[in-house]
Amino acid sequence: MPLLDSCFDKKTIKGIRNYCIVHLMLDCGLRSQEVRSLCFEHLDPAHNLLHIYVSKECKSRITMIPDFLLDAISSYQFLEQRRSGVIFHGLRDNAPLSENALKQIFSDLKAESGITRLHAHLLRHTFATSYLMDGGNLEFLRVLLGHYDYTVTKNYSSLAAQYRMLGIPVYKLDPIFFRVLP
Repeated sequence: MPLLDSCFDKKTIKGIRNYCIVHLMLDCGLRSQEVRSLCFEHLDPAHNLLHIYVSKECKSRITMIPDFLLDAISSYQFLEQRRSGVIFHGLRDNAPLSENALKQIFSDLKAESGITRLHAHLLRHTFATSYLMDGGNLEFLRVLLGHYDYTVTKNYSSLAAQYRMLGIPVYKLDPIFFRVLP
């Protein structure tokens, strides 16, 4: 998403923080609540895994996280000087990032990028649709998104089929989601 990425100054705490937040939703399919409550201890960089413990309906799950995003979080951690606890904080205080602060991030991104339809959950939809269009299967997507059954997950299948029929390009996900394990 070059248009969005150009909005982030990754040399600043704010820029790298917002870059990480956006890409956790776009490249891992996380919900805003999951991003806001993510802790450093939930990352498993050796295996490219991300453990989600605070999720909708208190379900936990494991998903994959690409190297570029682990590197960005590491850069943020270095700038922020934090080693434990919740990863993302407000810029003025030490409190975890609030729901309103996250909404403000997206409001600012919308204005700066010129993208008229942009909100946090839309990035999760983009992840799901891209996953299916790149050849991912419905069961894996259900697990990656933390859905209990196929009711919601099937909506993405329909959307991906429409995009395919119309030849609409989608965001390319990291190959980590499509590698075949031994």
